Amino acid sequence: MKAGKGELGYIDGRKKRALLGVLSMAAIGVAIFLLGLFLNKMSNRNIFTIFAVLFALPGARYMVALIVMLPYHSASGERYEKVRERLASGAVLYADMVITSPEKVMHLDFAVVGNGQVLALLGEGKQELSYVKKYLTDGVRNWGSGYAVKIVESEKAFLADVSAMAEKDVDEEEEARVRSYLVSLIV
Repeated sequence: MKAGKGELGYIDGRKKRALLGVLSMAAIGVAIFLLGLFLNKMSNRNIFTIFAVLFALPGARYMVALIVMLPYHSASGERYEKVRERLASGAVLYADMVITSPEKVMHLDFAVVGNGQVLALLGEGKQELSYVKKYLTDGVRNWGSGYAVKIVESEKAFLADVSAMAEKDVDEEEEARVRSYLVSLIV
């Protein structure tokens, strides 16, 4: 079953689909080119060559997705369940988030949105905590006023913050916009 954006297993599934896309576009392009060669007496000056070259465009799109996702891995099911057990009512848990900005690619293992807060756990690898926090804070402010954004590197601190989330009345439309914004960032 295909995991959607923000769901557990999304990164690993996206890598598999991207690899399959690259290989299938290359195979289709080569097959069309060879068909054109055989139908036109081994001349590559035909419409089939143009169609074969056009298959490089979606293949390149899949290749870019594969290159962006390759260094990252999906979170384990055990870790996901640990976080899910601590969720406050009304909060939503997102997992396997790879997001891009014009300058950087960022990886968040988990993000929890609810009760006027966005809590996130940085994924493994070298990332600038200050940059990720500023990027997400600026974006969330555009969609929800008064939302507190907290990004942590330690899973222990993240679990403590998720457990300590207090229920708070928030505008449901605003929270839906914040959630939609976060999902739209995922590659």
